[in-house]
Amino acid sequence: MALFEPTSEWHEIELPDLTINKKNDKELSIEEIAQKKSYAKSLLKQENEKVDMTTQLSTSDRNFVSNIMTSGTLSDRVSALTLLIQESPLHSLKTFDTLLTMTKKKGRQEAVMALQSLKDLFAGSVLPDRKLIYFADRPLGNASVDDRHLLLWYFEDHLKKFYFQVVQQIEALSHDPLVHVRDNMVRCIHDLLSGKPEQEQNLLKLLVNKLGDSENKVASRASQMLVDLLIAHPGMKMIVVREIEQLLLRQNTPERAQYYSLITLNQTILTAKESAVANKLIDIYFVSFRRILKLSEEEEERKKKEEEEENEDADEKKKSQSKKQDKKKGKKGKKGKKGQAKTDKNSGDAGLDVDELQVKMVGAILTGINRAFHFAKIADEVVEKHLEILFKITHAGKFYTAVQALSLIFTISLAKQTVSDRFYRTLYESMLDNRLLITSKQTQYLNLLFKAVRADSDMRRVKAFVKRMIQIAGHHQPPFVCGLFYLLNQLLISKPALRTMLTTPEEDDEEEHFVDVSDEDEDEEENVEKKEKIDNDTTKIKATKNNHLYDGRKRDPRFSNAEASCLWELTPFRNHYHPTVAYYAERLFTGEKIEGEPDMHNNTLIHFLDRFVYRNPKKKTGTRGKSIMQPLAGRQDGGIMMTRGNADEVNTTPVNSVEFWRKKVEQVPVDEIFFHKYFKQKRDGEPMEEPSNKKRKVSEDDEEVLSDNDGGVDEDEVWRAMTSSIPGGLDDDLDDIDEDSDEFDDEEMRKLLEDEDDDISDNDSDNNDMGEIEMVEAPSSDSE
Repeated sequence: MALFEPTSEWHEIELPDLTINKKNDKELSIEEIAQKKSYAKSLLKQENEKVDMTTQLSTSDRNFVSNIMTSGTLSDRVSALTLLIQESPLHSLKTFDTLLTMTKKKGRQEAVMALQSLKDLFAGSVLPDRKLIYFADRPLGNASVDDRHLLLWYFEDHLKKFYFQVVQQIEALSHDPLVHVRDNMVRCIHDLLSGKPEQEQNLLKLLVNKLGDSENKVASRASQMLVDLLIAHPGMKMIVVREIEQLLLRQNTPERAQYYSLITLNQTILTAKESAVANKLIDIYFVSFRRILKLSEEEEERKKKEEEEENEDADEKKKSQSKKQDKKKGKKGKKGKKGQAKTDKNSGDAGLDVDELQVKMVGAILTGINRAFHFAKIADEVVEKHLEILFKITHAGKFYTAVQALSLIFTISLAKQTVSDRFYRTLYESMLDNRLLITSKQTQYLNLLFKAVRADSDMRRVKAFVKRMIQIAGHHQPPFVCGLFYLLNQLLISKPALRTMLTTPEEDDEEEHFVDVSDEDEDEEENVEKKEKIDNDTTKIKATKNNHLYDGRKRDPRFSNAEASCLWELTPFRNHYHPTVAYYAERLFTGEKIEGEPDMHNNTLIHFLDRFVYRNPKKKTGTRGKSIMQPLAGRQDGGIMMTRGNADEVNTTPVNSVEFWRKKVEQVPVDEIFFHKYFKQKRDGEPMEEPSNKKRKVSEDDEEVLSDNDGGVDEDEVWRAMTSSIPGGLDDDLDDIDEDSDEFDDEEMRKLLEDEDDDISDNDSDNNDMGEIEMVEAPSSDSE
């Protein structure tokens, strides 16, 4: 008779309670523990034999299982073994050994399937929700211990060692040359680590080490699995962070492994109670910063030394080689130079890859610091030490990296209630950086500029920033200018003192000074002395006035004397060719608030051209990637935003719809006035039909109407509508052109072109029988 009934939940079997009495408990020796373990092993073996003889499977079921094991497919065999273990793990020792043997086969498909089956078993009901206990750690000296205790304790000890063998096999396959095998092992490690606490230290090391995998797919998978692990088990944050720190700060760690380690750390979700984790993350980030900066400096020094050595060698070779040697060894020298050029080229490519990774790592570090700093508690001395590193980054590296560093410095200064003059000097200088013209992160830069100027209490510095903002606007495209003017409008509302730069004129710098001329009778010497005195006074006056004039070349914005100047640079923008720029500039002069959504995409050229397509706008896209650290939707804290595609146009009215055509001009945005005028002129006096998505057939009576419109848009009407929508208009300029200059030539050329078009249309009408036409009308906002 078996001691235990077959059950899948072996760890929930109730055993007789042990009497806790320290006096009666014995401390067994090693030999006694070994004897009890040997006896428990025999009990487990007998238990499995008894259950095999008295199994609940019928004869037909046994024959079915045996047939599958002998002649079934690989998938069928693995499924059969899995089902046998699920029925009763306590009585399936042989089945466990069979699956473990399959994981060591050379066939990778069989090994992977067997390991995945064991993973499902262990993550399911085979392992308890606690760590397994060794047999020697049990209270074997208790007088109440019987055979049931010994048998179940030995099985748990056997299962713990068996599970360790499975982990070892997973580690072996995680280094397999095939990518899909390593990817499957990363998934298995994550499922076991997040499912059960057994062997979590070894499994965590395996998962973290895969961040340094040579394949991007596997390293990215490991990073995502670690992030998912922290979401499922928030209490493991410090453990995981320390494990990643060991990999990150290990000597000779590849740049790829460092990059994936950093992007894993900056995805860590922190709370207000986890200041210790945040402090640890910031320490890791700045240590990594120093390593990256040191590597980049060493790389530059190494390149300089190599160049100097190459130049010295070249000079020595030129001096030592004679003319005869040049003729004999000319070909060899050329080959050597070619080979050297190739190696230099290859080394340069490798250097570029390293540089790109370093730039990405710096961006990942800055992102992580921005996220962790709000939850950290760091001493002021440590913050000042870190700020030196950040300021060093603002003057070196990519422009976007400098923007991130400036953003972080500003965040730190706000948190510590300190305003850094050095930060504002650096930001003031960055406004003249040529890379700002071509960077894709103009929105982030403008938002940083807006927040920094709004938080500044020194009006001299604020006016200097406002002055330079309008100065640089003339070098940028309309989307940037519109975003800049929108933020300026917000600044004028929050700081009313800035309006003096628009309302108060500058002082007259060339004021004339009249002096009485001496009489002819006076002595010439007195005249000379008076003239010298007048010249000295004039020089002093000019020097005094020059000290109060605006000087944009000053390094510190506080000393540029912008408060003595006015915003005359804003005047040309009132007649800008872009309607939105002119509209915003007019609002700045009048002091009215700019209404509407501050989206820079609405003022781009592609946004304007998309209006001609008359298509349904794209639906808003969801989250990008699986990371929970998604950017916030919409603008934050009064700033601007830049959407991609037409996601912001979901609720807008199509320009070719009746609803848009019937609007008043005052209700139409300035960038859509052109379309409103065009469609109103096009349909003036004609009933505008509702566009729909459905197809309709055009009768023969309608063909004449279609031929008049040529199935398209009249270019002359489009040109007239566009010119009339430009501020100031172009009609006056066109009227001033000499009508008699080329009128005769243009008319003759137009007649020739019309005759040629008529001939072509006649030939087409003879050769092509159109019949009935199916026409797809433009979609309407009311269409289903």
